[in-house]
Amino acid sequence: MAHIQFVDELVREYLLFRGFTSTVKAFDNDLKADKDKGFRVDKIIEQILHYINVSDLNGLKEYWLHLDSLVFSKLEIHMQPAVRKIEYSLYKLYLVTATQSTGGSRNEKVADFMAKMLPELQGQNEWRDWFMLPYIQKPEENPTFSLYFTRSWQDSVLVSLHNLLATVFQCMPQPTLTSYESDAAMLKRLQDELAAVKNKTQQQAPEKTSPIGHQSRLALYSERLSGPLPLVDDFCAIPSEQLDSSIREARGLRGLLRQMGGSPVMGRKGSRSQSQN
Repeated sequence: MAHIQFVDELVREYLLFRGFTSTVKAFDNDLKADKDKGFRVDKIIEQILHYINVSDLNGLKEYWLHLDSLVFSKLEIHMQPAVRKIEYSLYKLYLVTATQSTGGSRNEKVADFMAKMLPELQGQNEWRDWFMLPYIQKPEENPTFSLYFTRSWQDSVLVSLHNLLATVFQCMPQPTLTSYESDAAMLKRLQDELAAVKNKTQQQAPEKTSPIGHQSRLALYSERLSGPLPLVDDFCAIPSEQLDSSIREARGLRGLLRQMGGSPVMGRKGSRSQSQN
């Protein structure tokens, strides 16, 4: 959700444009105290590791409680065991880090953790052996705790936390203001696809005579019919050879008709006419 920072800048720019100076100051203060870190997973993990490294148990619990109320509590019921498992893994990482710290206060940090977390953890079997941790000289060599002191286990806890936060933030419903960029990109993609389909259709369609071309030719022909020049002038373009041939054919046809006048059929028609007269 890296676009959250960009939207924050847009909101701040708008407030300055409107002259809401007191609102801008309050907005900047809220951003500085933002526990969600703009929903940036890396920043959230960095904050959690800070509480673990400085052995700030109260800060770790309060920060996790904030994430739980904001995000984790809204997950489906079958996801809650996974969330609790990561939470307890972070507490174990807290104890391992406190045990590995230098100075004589490390046992005090572990003992302080046990005293504060006893009401919550004493009834769980997986924590039963952990209450022995302050009394073991080299827990990293103890078969019960050696796994938790390895770098691979510690990294796996952080990776699991990272994946959980990333998945949850990705599925969270977004306000309209934060989704405008993705909506604009989707609209641009749809417009490009529509333009490509339109160009492809135009290229595949057969060429057709425009109705405007038909109308222009009909108008020209109508002008010729109704104009001052006689229609015979349209035949001026006929070559003289074709015209002479047409005349000869017409004369030949008339001669043939005269010859047919002497035929029995034509003769009977003529005699019948004379008898009627």
